[in-house]
Parts: sequence; C-alpha cells; structure tokens
Amino acid sequence: MYKVNIVIPSITTDPRLIRCLDGIQNLNYKNFFVTLVLDDSKNLSKLKKFKFKIKILFLKRANMSTKRNMAAKKFNSVFLAFIDSDACPSKNWLINAINEMKSKKIEIIGGPNIPFENENFWQKISYYCKRSFFVTAQYNFINYKSNNRYCKLLHSSNFIVSKKLYMLVNGMNKNLFIGEDHDFFYRLNEKFKNLKVYFTKKVFVYHEDREFKFFLMQRFCYGLNVLTAKNTKIKRILALIPFFSICIVFLLLLNLSKLSLIILSSFFVLLSFIIFWETKKYINEFRTTLVVIICIYLSNLFYGFGTIIYFFGVRNWIEKKIYRNIKKN
Repeated sequence: MYKVNIVIPSITTDPRLIRCLDGIQNLNYKNFFVTLVLDDSKNLSKLKKFKFKIKILFLKRANMSTKRNMAAKKFNSVFLAFIDSDACPSKNWLINAINEMKSKKIEIIGGPNIPFENENFWQKISYYCKRSFFVTAQYNFINYKSNNRYCKLLHSSNFIVSKKLYMLVNGMNKNLFIGEDHDFFYRLNEKFKNLKVYFTKKVFVYHEDREFKFFLMQRFCYGLNVLTAKNTKIKRILALIPFFSICIVFLLLLNLSKLSLIILSSFFVLLSFIIFWETKKYINEFRTTLVVIICIYLSNLFYGFGTIIYFFGVRNWIEKKIYRNIKKN
C-alpha cells in the first residue's frame, strides 16, 4: 500500500476539523498520516483520541496555498491527499482513489463534494445557488452533473496527487488567496500536455456549505479574480455574464422611461422563469425555490460588483481583508 500524506490546512483545532479527523479515522485505507497546518496551538488536546499519526505544523496568518505547500514538502510520501477542514471523507475515499490510479495508470484523481445532511436552511440555499448554471456557469456541470471522466480541473477540497507531480510545478501559488486550485491545474496542463486528470464519483467527500452571507462574500472575491483567471476565452465569457447583466440593468435604470422599465421587467420575468425551470429539478418546495431565485440574483450582484471593484486596483488588499473571515466561517 502506498504511503499517503493527508494534508489539512486550518486556522485552529475547531469542531469542523475534529469532524474531518473522525471521518479519516474510519477510512479503510491504513497506510497514511495526517499533516495539519495551523495558525495556533489551541485545543490540541482534542487530537489525542485519534489512533492514526498526526503531524502538526504552525504557520500563522498564511493562506491555504502556503500551508499546503509546506505540508507537502516537509514529509515523505508517495501521494498527497488534499481535503478541507470543513469536509469529511467517505469511508472508501482513499482506497477507491488509489485503486483507480493504479488501474488507469494516472497520477491525479478527485471527485465531488456532497453536502452534509444536517445543514441548516441558509447553508442549503448556498448549495442550491451553487448548483445553478446562472451562478457557477460551466462548473455547474463539473461539480454536480458530470459522470466519471477525464478532465482538466479538480477542486483543492478533494483530490489526490503523486507528490512528485505536485512538486514538479512547485505546488500551489503562494500569492493567491482565491482560485489557487484553478491556477495549479492550469499550470499542470500547460507543463504536461498529455496529463490525465480523472474525476470519479467513487472518490467523494462531504463538504459543509457556507452560511449565505459568507457565500456572498466568496462570490464577491471570485468576481475580484475573474479577469485574472487563467481560463479559455469561452469560460471567461461565461464567468462574466453576471458582470455584463449588472451593467445592462444599470444602464436601463439610468433611463427611467416606460420602455426601459418594460424591457427591464421583461428581462427579470424571463430570467426568473428560466431559473425556476432549472432549480425545480433539485428543489421540491415552491417557497424555497423563490428564495433561491432571489439569492441567485444577489450572488450575481456581489460577483458583478467584485468585477467592477477589480478595475480600481485594490483587489489584493480587499481580498486579504475578506479571506480570513470567509475561512473562519
């Protein structure tokens, strides 16, 4: 069995991290150790109950990329398994990943993030919004509708990679606070033209959705970064739809004629109907659907506003201010 270093960056030893470690304790793959990279040493006594080996590193006020890179470099292993502290692996997470990698002769694999069953109403609203094409564009398919396939991108909350491959591109970009996983896979695909990245539903984790106000903060940060993202032209256009929509609405509002009001009203009615038709496939309750439609508009408003703020040259400063607040919650 190959040795796996399960890397978990976290701010502190909180209940979410303990839940993640509880899940790791139930894994049916045994040749692994966990590397925690924390800001502080609070509540470390809670780690004593775990029977597997836990290595702890401290790196105060660093972003997730820096913490992951530090954990990857520090200890020897064949594979690196990345998971977020607010996630929890399925029992077969590692065994399925390693078996698939061996059988398909690949060096990197990942899978979907599934919400916990006990999430509250506003966490579910965040999840429903993420499932909409009008919020996540092409990632709607990648995250929620895709079957097993070869792909170009996985998310940092759930993927397993050979340490050798990870280090060949010097890990994740330590200067990025948002979108570090997208950048990592972009650089991988640029360096290795025939790289095989595999997505499979067998390698899934449970991942906690954010409270809606923090989801809005996250969308704002994504908006700040959309013009710097290393995507194809088509994907960048899709990602900018919220920005262009807000510009159109703003221009119509500047002209409060009857015609502009009719156009604006018709636009919202048509779009709301389309969103309703899309979301009814995974939301059964009518009132919840109405809330989701409103929240989709709100998330696009924050996303578009973030894109506008980008032009003022304060992206890095704002992003760092917001980043830690999002990670804490």
